[in-house]
Formats: sequence, structure tokens, C-alpha cells
Amino acid sequence: MMLSLLLGVLIVASVVLSGGRGAALLWQGGLVAMALLAAASGTAAPLLPCLAAVCVLAVVLPLAWGLARLEDDPPTARERAVGVGAGLMLTVLAVVAVPRGLVDMATRPGLIAALTVILCGVLAAAVRRSVVGQCAGLAAAVNGLMLLAGLSGRGGMLAGVVVLQAALMLVAFVCLRRIAWRNVG
Repeated sequence: MMLSLLLGVLIVASVVLSGGRGAALLWQGGLVAMALLAAASGTAAPLLPCLAAVCVLAVVLPLAWGLARLEDDPPTARERAVGVGAGLMLTVLAVVAVPRGLVDMATRPGLIAALTVILCGVLAAAVRRSVVGQCAGLAAAVNGLMLLAGLSGRGGMLAGVVVLQAALMLVAFVCLRRIAWRNVG
């Protein structure tokens, strides 16, 4: 019950906050970590979901801190409207893409939530014109991949997403450092 409630809040937060930056990413990452920890409490092997939650927090905390400090271009009203409108359509698409008979009823909400988080993150990165917003959108999409890896319990997938997170952190660090130097000079 708690997990399905968290997954529902995560879907709503990902749709509504897809135009945000530091605080939105922190909120969404915290919800992903709580959903992973709630999933870990109901399984026989809680190690992989707990590791996934730790990885999400390890990436989201420093990235959200850096993004909040470097406000380069606030999202326009058009970017927010496109993010929310298209995010709602992507959520409906995710529900349609995961039919009832494809997976069991226990894993269906987690799969729908992970797909929605990934798609809304990619959408947020695509519609934003600022580097900071694009980094936040990609980080949200990678959080969705981490949710999918943690809920599936596959170690290889989890390792691949951790490598992807490390690459995203490197790219974000380089981009944010350039913005910081541009603001200083």
C-alpha cells in the first residue's frame, strides 16, 4: 500500500516538476529513494533496492546543490506548459504501454512509474534551453532508470545505471563549472 502511494506521488511530482531545477530534482530523487526503500522492505533480498536508493541520493544531493547555486535561465511559461502537458500525455502513454496482462499486478505500478519518470526526465531535458535545466532533466531520467533497476532486482542493470550516473555527473560537473566560470568572469 505504501509503495503504490509513493509511486503515485512520484508520477505526479515528475509530471508537475519537470520544468524545475535543483529543488525539483531533490524532491523527485527523495521520492525515488523512498519508493526503493519501501520496495526493499517487502522483498526477501533487500540489498539491491537499498543500494539503488543510496546511489540515487549520492547523485541527487550534490547535483541539486550545484544546480540550485547556478541559476542560469529560469524556465519560461511555455517550457513549463509543454513539460506539464506532454508529461501528462507521456503518463497516459506509459499506462497504455504496460497492459494488464504483460506483467503481474504487483509490478505494474512500479513499471509505469519508472517509465513515466524516465520519459518526463528526457522530455524536461529536451524542452529546456538552459544547460542547468537539461542536466536536471537527464538526472531525473537516470533516477527513473535507477528505480527500474532497483525494482527489478537485477545486479547487472544496476551496475550499468551506476556507470551512467557517473557519466552524467562528469558531464554535469564540466557544464556547471563552465557556467560558474562564466558567471565569475
